[in-house]
Amino acid sequence: MTSLAPYLPFVAFAVVSAIIYALFAYFDPYWVSVRGRLDQFDNAKDSPKRRLAGGSNKTAPTSGWFTLPTVSLFRGGDRSHLTQRLAYAGVYQPQAVARYFSISLLTLSAPMLICLTLTLAGLLRWDYAMLFACIGGLTGALAPRLWLDRAIKKRHLQFRRSLPDFLDLMTVCLEGGLSLQETIRRVSDELQLAHSALAAELAVVQRDVELGATVDQALKRFAARSGYEGVRSLSTFIREAQRFGTNVTEALRSHSDMLRSQREQAAEENAQKAAVKILLPTMLLIFPAILIVAVGPAVIQIQASFTASK
Repeated sequence: MTSLAPYLPFVAFAVVSAIIYALFAYFDPYWVSVRGRLDQFDNAKDSPKRRLAGGSNKTAPTSGWFTLPTVSLFRGGDRSHLTQRLAYAGVYQPQAVARYFSISLLTLSAPMLICLTLTLAGLLRWDYAMLFACIGGLTGALAPRLWLDRAIKKRHLQFRRSLPDFLDLMTVCLEGGLSLQETIRRVSDELQLAHSALAAELAVVQRDVELGATVDQALKRFAARSGYEGVRSLSTFIREAQRFGTNVTEALRSHSDMLRSQREQAAEENAQKAAVKILLPTMLLIFPAILIVAVGPAVIQIQASFTASK
């Protein structure tokens, strides 16, 4: 028990912080007002059915002296936000949210269960087990979120690289006399090998158009699915060009030039950041090795001379 005592304040602080965060997250005034408003809509929607059934607008009491409030681990707002972020990463499966929650729960509980099993088997001490369980649980809780952020950035980078080529091909096809719908279909076929992610999204846009949506509506849905600003600007350009009757090719050409300039600016920004990012690895990895090589022989000679003098 004495070996466990130094870690008890940290464990207690982590537990109390998690409880306070959970309470603040659940009783957030914004989400409380949102849930109350949704309950009002549900009651208003159900009130005609109750009037037809001869009942009142009040909620009928359930059996028992009191009812326990149903507490959901993930709120509806969190679920919709997560669904949108998964769509940004290119994950459109209906069961993606449930899988994400399952993986998050697994990565959170697996380190704790492993540490508990090793402790019960006598292979790990209790104090080290609690420390490793806290670190592993925190890492497991953050891992799915970090993966999702990285997937979104990777997909947006793919769109940043492929959109200028897509706009150039659209400009060539439109100047050749093809319609906007036929241009999207032709360009999506041409981009299958070079830019597969954009080609897959263009195939979805083509299906939306075939189901009755206009081209600007389909591109607007594409912008909402991707969450990339360049696609949103593209849908706005096409919508405004069709609305005011201007030349679409000029708008696409100017938008392509703007995207290329943004890509060059992003490359220059990354080049400027490289000098700062490489500073810490240089200090931690390269300078100690250089110091050992440069100063090591002198230290050995000084130590040898002091030993000989004694």
